[in-house]
Amino acid sequence: MINCIEKELCTGCKSCFNICPYQAITMPTDLEGFWYPFVNEKCKKCGLCLKICPSLNRRSYNHHFNTPLVYAAWSRNEEVRCFSTSGGIFSELAHQVLNDGGWVVGAQYTCDFLVEHSMARNSTGISRLRQSKYLQSDTNTIYQQTLEALELGKKILFCGTPCQNAALDTFLRRDYQNLVKCDFICRGVISPMVYTKYLEMLEERYGQPIISVTFKNKSRGWNGFCTKIQFTDGQEYIEDRNHDLYMIGYLKYNLYLRTSCHHCLYKQLPRVSDITLGDFWGIGRTRPHLDEDKGTSVVLLNSNRGQQLFEKISKRVEFEECTLDEAIKGNVCILESTPKGPCRNVFFQEILANPFDVAFNKVVSLK
Repeated sequence: MINCIEKELCTGCKSCFNICPYQAITMPTDLEGFWYPFVNEKCKKCGLCLKICPSLNRRSYNHHFNTPLVYAAWSRNEEVRCFSTSGGIFSELAHQVLNDGGWVVGAQYTCDFLVEHSMARNSTGISRLRQSKYLQSDTNTIYQQTLEALELGKKILFCGTPCQNAALDTFLRRDYQNLVKCDFICRGVISPMVYTKYLEMLEERYGQPIISVTFKNKSRGWNGFCTKIQFTDGQEYIEDRNHDLYMIGYLKYNLYLRTSCHHCLYKQLPRVSDITLGDFWGIGRTRPHLDEDKGTSVVLLNSNRGQQLFEKISKRVEFEECTLDEAIKGNVCILESTPKGPCRNVFFQEILANPFDVAFNKVVSLK
């Protein structure tokens, strides 16, 4: 059964958990804080979990474009652009689906600032799904909820990692015309346990509970790439990617990604989704007029369905066609997996016994 899947393959997508008709699969976390399937005594050995696992059953996407249409874009709504971590294109797509009578699925913070997938049915819900969140999202039963909505005839915009999009495909087991899938350029998902230890470190340092977490905050501009965390007494922590330990460990040392992320099965063309979003890093070097330091999205339109939805929002966004090479130059993770950091395993040993900063400094001192 699915609990025999190798860790190098399992993405933690929870499609097996969603599909099991006997509720025989749970998803406990390992010592690194990542969840993996466990099959209990309720299992009837039907094999359905193996049949719908996206890592074991690769789908072809022959109806998607081999080479996507590529745009640099941002929302003309300054408020949307400001409060988005990139150019606000996800928000525009999401509001269009709402206007069409549909619902939107994406990742939101929980009350303790972990991340879970949820379905938004109004504009308030969209604001919770906006912005980048640097840890793995718990999909829980979202594939079941999405299927129920699709069967009701609702138009659905589903946003998640490439592997979560692939998991939705295999879970549904057929194409739905009322579904638009959106992924993002993913560098790999971070352990929720490591993230929680990072927040605990900051609460200890500031002596106050956290009330908000914002990654890629634009207080110092889009290119500033700042992490901003606010506390109950009004204090603020704000550091850029070169000074925040969490981001340094993620971007420079590759310390705490899921094992499967280091050889991701979804770094390929055609993409698994209809639309791919990300930051158009470096576009200002070749096209200065496209970088106002407010956020510029890279948009890959991977199918006719994605192209049609983008055309619906075209009057509300600024956009300019670019080349795939330009997009890849600033986002190598479109096609390449993030390598495993040489100190990754040592870090996970240290983080189990130490606060985040102590574990980080021990590992970095080894380099």
